[in-house]
Amino acid sequence: MTANKKEAIILAIDVGKNSLQLDSDGKTYFEKSKFCASMILKRKIFAESKDYLALILFGSSQTNNHLASQGCYYNNIEIVTSLGVVTWDLIKHINSLSPSDITRSDWLNTLVLAADMLKKETQDKIFKDLQIVMFTNLATDISFDKIDIIASCIQTQCINLTIIGKDCEDILLNPVLETFIMKTEATAVNFDSVLPKISHYKQKEVTPRAWNVPLSFGNVFNIKVTGYKKIDETTKSFKWLLCRNYDTPDSITAMNKHTTCSYVENGEQIEVDREDIIDGFRFGDTIIPVSDLDIEAYSYKSGPRSLQVLGFTKAKDIHRSFLMDGGSYIFKPHKDDIVEFSAIFEAMVKREELMILRKVYFNDCMPTICAMFPQREDDENYFVCVNLPYAEEEHLFKLPSLESFKPNYEEKNAVRNLLDAMDLDKDGNELCMPENTHDPELQYMYNCIAQKAINPNKLLTKTIPEYIHSLLSPPKNIMEEAKQPIDKIIKLFSLQQEIHEKSPMEDNNTLKFNCGAEVENSKQCIITAFSPVEDFNKLLENGFNSAIVCGKMKNITLDLIESSTSMEDLEKPTSNLKALKEFYIHDNDVKSYNNFMYLVKDSVLLSGKEEMWSQFIDSGIGLITNQEVEISDITQEVSEDFMKHEVLENVAEFIIDDDDPLKEFL
Repeated sequence: MTANKKEAIILAIDVGKNSLQLDSDGKTYFEKSKFCASMILKRKIFAESKDYLALILFGSSQTNNHLASQGCYYNNIEIVTSLGVVTWDLIKHINSLSPSDITRSDWLNTLVLAADMLKKETQDKIFKDLQIVMFTNLATDISFDKIDIIASCIQTQCINLTIIGKDCEDILLNPVLETFIMKTEATAVNFDSVLPKISHYKQKEVTPRAWNVPLSFGNVFNIKVTGYKKIDETTKSFKWLLCRNYDTPDSITAMNKHTTCSYVENGEQIEVDREDIIDGFRFGDTIIPVSDLDIEAYSYKSGPRSLQVLGFTKAKDIHRSFLMDGGSYIFKPHKDDIVEFSAIFEAMVKREELMILRKVYFNDCMPTICAMFPQREDDENYFVCVNLPYAEEEHLFKLPSLESFKPNYEEKNAVRNLLDAMDLDKDGNELCMPENTHDPELQYMYNCIAQKAINPNKLLTKTIPEYIHSLLSPPKNIMEEAKQPIDKIIKLFSLQQEIHEKSPMEDNNTLKFNCGAEVENSKQCIITAFSPVEDFNKLLENGFNSAIVCGKMKNITLDLIESSTSMEDLEKPTSNLKALKEFYIHDNDVKSYNNFMYLVKDSVLLSGKEEMWSQFIDSGIGLITNQEVEISDITQEVSEDFMKHEVLENVAEFIIDDDDPLKEFL
């Protein structure tokens, strides 16, 4: 954000006795003012804003301002901070505020003081906007003798005045306040209108970067277009400053990041120059080196960046399920090719067709296949580009037919009533629109960061804020309207959990969707990393499908093995395997267990835990042999070979930093 894009904002908060009045929801104006002011400052910090803010308290027990010497008009007004960049200390100060016992909160003289403060502190500086935001219920009776002078001063300085606490309908009941609002061209809103808009944190705003590329129609002609990223995945990375844990806030120094590479030979660690390191792939226990010439030879060359039209197809041929994630682009015409762009656009709209494209974003990067849709908004024509999947990325399912179920009129009507009750489009409701739906994970992370910044020595609270809960739950008014249709559906439809007998097919076969209840059964089948064996046994006792339960147990076991760093971490996967072994022996399905054990061995070895394998086997797990179960085809000799693992000596050991590009090959 450049200097001329900064804003100068003064927050003025009423902390007097009048601020203790209760609002319609039972909370005081003082509590709501503190929350709003604190959220405004937090949003500025997380958005990396360069705006200048100041804080004034009126109705305060202290007087601290540059106009106090002019008489009693400016008593009980305290300037906490002058204009400056927002800091966490200022937020801490707002959170620590308490109301005073001062009855008179002169908000009008506070406005005069704030306007004079803006005039003096912004002199010889360039700001995009000047704002005064006052948190008050306007309950104090004050004199409006100089209202014309005050209004003229505010308009001359081009100050935008916002009063939060009373809405326009309440102000219209007081002719004097109405005149003041009209003359100062101020905006008056209540807390119910403001809170939903400032209860969510914002990320840093980034100016979209244009992607200039020709839209090529074979070797016939090109149309110059400009692309912009319209939808993208949320970025959850931050530019953290690495510091030592004993640094104080006043002496934080960045740590120098130094990565060394070494290998061990004859018990001696030998450091290697980074220039002598090459890339490589791990195949089992063998590291296959890859030179720069090899990389150049096998790298795919897609050519220069391009947007090549492969053809056109009817819009109905591209199902919604084909649209891939990874974001979308919008493309607008270059000023020199508007006529050609408009001709193709109108033809596609008239024929209800779309383009199929080959997109190469960077030179020689992997190409993607895209669909380009014509879109018209606010009398502006542009194309929307979305990625399409390849054949290998499509998953096919054999889903059950619903033709055998014929709902009667009463059942159909009950479902219609539920849809009507939960319709988000009625009454202009914009809930769940992308521009109004915030990422709950990101919001929760911001909330945690704010907690630690304000109270660094306190543990994070486990309570999730209400505004984050609201992102994950239906609105209360919609659920109230839907209660009767839901009760009707429960009464009409027999929604009971159905327990299925174990399928005779083996675990490693593809799981088919035999019925809708089977899918629900899988969702309810949960095994946690905290107590996997207990969860496993409990699910089997409750009659869950053993194939699903064993599949969940296998997945959690492999995850625990891959995340382990010591033999202590392998205690849980060992217990899991013992429980699985006992179940499969009892179930006469030793083949499924033995097949899984080969995956376990690969997981241990390929995750770089070769030295743990022998100790892991000594824990009492291994293949089920024909000496334990007669139907097993594993002999004792095969089992012993399975347990063996030759550790290669004098193999170079590299210490690789997490950010090193070499890590993706190893």
